Amino acid sequence: MMDEVSQMGKEIRRLTLALAFIVSGLSILIFHGQFKVIGIGIIIGALTGIIGFSMITNMTRRIELYGNAKAKGSASYIQRYAIYTVVFLLAAYEGVNIIALFIGILLHKGAILIYVFLHRKED
Repeated sequence: MMDEVSQMGKEIRRLTLALAFIVSGLSILIFHGQFKVIGIGIIIGALTGIIGFSMITNMTRRIELYGNAKAKGSASYIQRYAIYTVVFLLAAYEGVNIIALFIGILLHKGAILIYVFLHRKED
C-alpha cells in the first residue's frame, strides 16, 4: 500500500504527463511540422519537472536521517538545478525550442496546482 506522499506523487506525475501530451498534441496542430522542436520540447520539459519533483520528494523523506539537514538540502538543490541545466543544454544543442522546455516545466507546476485544487479541504 502506498503512503500519502507516494500517492500524491503518482497522481501529480499522471496529471503532468496528461497535460504534456495534450499540449504537445495541440502544438502539432498549431505548429505544423515543428513537433521535434516544440512538441518534444514540451514533453522533455515536463519529464524534467517530474525528475526534479521526484528528487525533492525523495530528499524530504531522508532529510531527518542527516545530521546537517540544511547542507543536505542545499546539495540536493544544486544537484537538481545541475540536472535541469544539463537537460536544457543538451536539448538546445539538439535544436529543441527552449521556450517549449519551459512550458513543459510550467505544465508540471500546473499539475501540482491542479492536484492541490482537487484535494483541497474546505472548512
